[in-house]
Amino acid sequence: MQITNSKCNPKQERVVQQLLEQVQLLSQKFDSSKAILVSQNNIKFDFKLAREAIVSQTSRASEMKGETCVICLEETKADRMFVMDKCLHRHCYPCVNQLVEVKLRNGTVPTCLDYECKLKLSLENCFKVLKPKVIELWKHMMKEESIPLAKRIYCPYINCSTLMSKTEISRSNKSNDRACIKCSGLVCIDCKVPSHSDLSCAEYKKLHPDPVLDDLTLKLLANDQKWANVSSVDT
Repeated sequence: MQITNSKCNPKQERVVQQLLEQVQLLSQKFDSSKAILVSQNNIKFDFKLAREAIVSQTSRASEMKGETCVICLEETKADRMFVMDKCLHRHCYPCVNQLVEVKLRNGTVPTCLDYECKLKLSLENCFKVLKPKVIELWKHMMKEESIPLAKRIYCPYINCSTLMSKTEISRSNKSNDRACIKCSGLVCIDCKVPSHSDLSCAEYKKLHPDPVLDDLTLKLLANDQKWANVSSVDT
């Protein structure tokens, strides 16, 4: 109304004209629309709503705009890019999942995917972008690292191989046999093998003089079982 009556200054007129053009473009997306005259008291409120609508449209367009992942060189939506907290390097979700999984399988702590950046990733930081199987791998590695090497016990039963700590399964009794926390199979926590109630630990160790080799074999079995368990998680 003010424009019609030539009561706006040139600067105000340009702003209003821009807003009207935006409104006209937006109105074309509706099945029907009509202009409603409002009182002078409501003009500021209407301007505020119009500006917020334009900002909202601009932000949404920015989110939908593609961005190239420097790892796979694929075009990805901006809201599907993972951003590191400190270094701010950006990579697509699939690349983050794949490279984090490779690091975990190799027994190393995942770091930023950028070639020259060594900043360590954290599960908390990556949780929302990782697949369930990768999260399980990371949790397993964290548990393994939290248990001192001398106190680590892998269930010796091939179909289980669960990682435990001596303190987790210790009981105040005379026997060295403990039940696995997962499969309930009896384990000798001194020899780290299935219960050998017919032999003392000393007798058993005489028959198996190479515990390092036995431990390595068991660790390999545990790793195989761990990957099998993780693979069964819904991806």
